Amino acid sequence: MTKEIKTAKNKIGTSANITQAQEGQFSPTTILQNMLKENGKKLKAVLGDNAGAFMVSVINLYNTDLIGVEPQTVLNSAFIAAALKLPIEKNLGFAYIYKYGNQAQFILGYKGMIQLALRSGGVRKINAIPIREGQIISFNPLTEEVNFNMTVTGGEVVGYAAYMELINGFNKTIYMSKDEIENHADKFSQTYKKDKDRKEWDKKSVWSKNFDEMAIKTVLKKILKFAPLSTEMQLMETIDQSSIKKADIDEATGSLIVESVEYVDNQQNMTKATKEEKEELLSNAHTISYDILKVAKEQGIDFNNATKDDLDTLQSVLDEETNKRM
Repeated sequence: MTKEIKTAKNKIGTSANITQAQEGQFSPTTILQNMLKENGKKLKAVLGDNAGAFMVSVINLYNTDLIGVEPQTVLNSAFIAAALKLPIEKNLGFAYIYKYGNQAQFILGYKGMIQLALRSGGVRKINAIPIREGQIISFNPLTEEVNFNMTVTGGEVVGYAAYMELINGFNKTIYMSKDEIENHADKFSQTYKKDKDRKEWDKKSVWSKNFDEMAIKTVLKKILKFAPLSTEMQLMETIDQSSIKKADIDEATGSLIVESVEYVDNQQNMTKATKEEKEELLSNAHTISYDILKVAKEQGIDFNNATKDDLDTLQSVLDEETNKRM
């Protein structure tokens, strides 16, 4: 899925003057180094004296985790991180640049999300944590009221909770079970879905590698829908987990210009499911006396107008239930 974003009147060209002939002469690392050098003033406009260290961190990341990725997409993701003033060192957890095929994918870490929320000026407190077995006393899904006993320690993670308090006094708590998070990951990350058939060492999805962090981020994104939207937070919604196709930084103002992004790991099949496919799913569910229509309703799926992707999601739930009963 590609999304066009018009945030500036001028069209963006390649951020470095490297011809196709030159691309064949230089290594990808050298091409990226030249791109960063040519855009040094732009990066300095947003990062000041930290621009040099940031450029070094981009090259180090490219040579370790992003080998084979198109340098231009790495530069575009670097522009995003720089404009948001978020470091890309993996151990810090604020922002990441991941490899997806030959594209760089920008992923905001949950710590970066908290940072942007607090910067907005409308959020007083915000946090999210895993919830372990025995820590939930009660949960009302209608009012979303949750009672916790946080003195309980140990036990398996059964869900994730987020809490937010705004400057105006409004506060909210959101809880999602681990199963709900799993369903969310299946729906929005095709790589994660495919990882289930891969060996542990061959798993590629950021969800597989950092499930807790992505789960925490999911409940944070959900609760931030109730917060005032700053410009940075609106941008976060657009660029997170995307390959940035066209991006630049205005050297004079330091403002970010994004024209086009592609959600490379969320290529959902929106083709309508056929009558026969839906009947087959219903028949399989009936075989084990399982109410798959209730599951569809709980997940917000209109079964009569279900897509092939929706049916895949429901089939995964049915498969899991079938395995439990074997």
